[in-house]
Amino acid sequence: MKALVYRMGGLGDSILVYPVLEILKRKGYEITVWGNPEYFRLAIESGFCKKATFYEPKEEFNLKIIFSQNKEILNSESSIYIKPIPTEKIWIVEHYLRELSFQNESFSRTLPIKNSIEKHRNLCIVHPGSGSKKKNPELSFFIKLEKILRNRGFKIQYLLGPAEKKLTGKFKNFLYMEDTLEIAKILFKANLYIGLDSGISHLSSFLGIPSIIIFGPTDPLVWHPIGENFFIIREENCPPCFPNVCEKRGCLNENLLIEKISLILKKYIKLYLPFPRLSLQQSILLPF
Repeated sequence: MKALVYRMGGLGDSILVYPVLEILKRKGYEITVWGNPEYFRLAIESGFCKKATFYEPKEEFNLKIIFSQNKEILNSESSIYIKPIPTEKIWIVEHYLRELSFQNESFSRTLPIKNSIEKHRNLCIVHPGSGSKKKNPELSFFIKLEKILRNRGFKIQYLLGPAEKKLTGKFKNFLYMEDTLEIAKILFKANLYIGLDSGISHLSSFLGIPSIIIFGPTDPLVWHPIGENFFIIREENCPPCFPNVCEKRGCLNENLLIEKISLILKKYIKLYLPFPRLSLQQSILLPF
């Protein structure tokens, strides 16, 4: 049996459909993804799908799953259309699985990819950007963050991608990368990762890297990453409002973010041990 999965979008959007690919593979499907091939290379490496392509495949498929509301894409009797964004407050992965009647199916919480990379004991990778400037704190936040991390003995490596090209002159110690396999190798070296609601943060969490992820105007209950080794930080008293983000952006108050990160570092990063495995609610709603 052959299945075609259509999912265009960024790295984070792509990673969030990996559970669907894994379940389909377990059900005996040979899977082709129609999307950005760069963002599905790790799915291929993990054995979740056979190939990915930018262009519509010409072969026949027994099943077509389209993450889009555009019914003109692959319209056929074998096509299943899934809204890319849920209409209720539910984790996006749970939304996908429910739409496919896969609610009771298990999936990997850590990406099953081979890793022989030696971890650097005191390396913290910081990703200072995302796909939308509305989700990014001011650069002054990262100056304060770097000071705290250095005081705790961390070496900081900034990781920049296409969305952060304009930031290359703002940080001294940075790597610019677009290759997802190479990004994964760099992340595997880290003992700690700190980033925003971005594709790189989704990848870090899925790889099992201890991750602190900052959510501002977006809702972590809907968009949190796959993983078991992450903390989510946001201002609980400032409701998510993306994409209609206010100018004040109290959800990204840098003093509050620094305070919360400092508490996590003080409580959990003492001997460079992994974070405790917490439930999503525990991760998001820690009693700071």
